[in-house]
Amino acid sequence: MIFSSRFDTKGVRQSIVTGVIVALALLAGGVAYALTQHRTWAAESMVVVLPAANLDDATSASYYETLSRGQIVATFAEVAGSFGFEQQAEDRLGLTGGQRTRVTTDVSVVPDTAVILIRATADEADVAQRMAAATTDLSVQYLAGLSKPYRVVTVPSAAGSASATGMSLPVLLAAALAVALVAGLALQQAVYHLSVALRGQPKSEAPTAPVDVETSARRSVIKVL
Repeated sequence: MIFSSRFDTKGVRQSIVTGVIVALALLAGGVAYALTQHRTWAAESMVVVLPAANLDDATSASYYETLSRGQIVATFAEVAGSFGFEQQAEDRLGLTGGQRTRVTTDVSVVPDTAVILIRATADEADVAQRMAAATTDLSVQYLAGLSKPYRVVTVPSAAGSASATGMSLPVLLAAALAVALVAGLALQQAVYHLSVALRGQPKSEAPTAPVDVETSARRSVIKVL
């Protein structure tokens, strides 16, 4: 029992040390990853494609029918997403080289609608909002000369639409801590049980000495006499 107790204590100690080392290594890696992540912000404007306002009801109805097929809206979205509008917006806003490398814009169509979304992403909420607004203004101005007998209307503006994307620093740190603790505990248990399996059970007692048959027989005869 003494040998078994010592063995168990040693195995527990080794497994705990291993688990703590791994947990600390994972926690350090998670903290380093969290600190290198940049929080990004996204803002967007909506552009609606409609028939021209000066059309009569019958003509407007036919143009709405054409819009429902999706080709016109998809073409406008393709134009809005090209022709260097992002670069022109960056120039208009006077963004620095560093800000330009972290700014992206994306143009998409809301399925089964005549709504075009122009979304800008940046490291700062204000930059994202101004980029979305500027890109939308430039696109709408360009499409105004191509869209007859249609018109494009911005609703609403990108102002105040910025929202944070991704996980915040506290959430990332909490996730790193949770992963480190779970992994460390799991490894500690695995190491402990593996050490027990490899060492095996201790012997309960030493083997007895061989019996001297001849001496035993002589003792028996003397007792009988």
